[in-house]
Amino acid sequence: MKAIRIHVEKGQITGGAPAGLPDGDFELALAEPDDEMSDEEFLRLEAALGRGIEAIKAGRTRPAQDLTTELLRGR
Repeated sequence: MKAIRIHVEKGQITGGAPAGLPDGDFELALAEPDDEMSDEEFLRLEAALGRGIEAIKAGRTRPAQDLTTELLRGR
């Protein structure tokens, strides 16, 4: 997993993205100190992230708004 180095000043986040990250908006979630993952959970997460990155590279994407609309409709 790649880390993203950021700088926060006066409530604004700045920093460079790692190579290959597509343009767009992202949700960045910070782990809490007491958050724990088992080895199995970590491996599943790492595999899922890898599949997602490969899908992006292959152009298998769609607007998040479309997915959100489907989820809200209960599809």
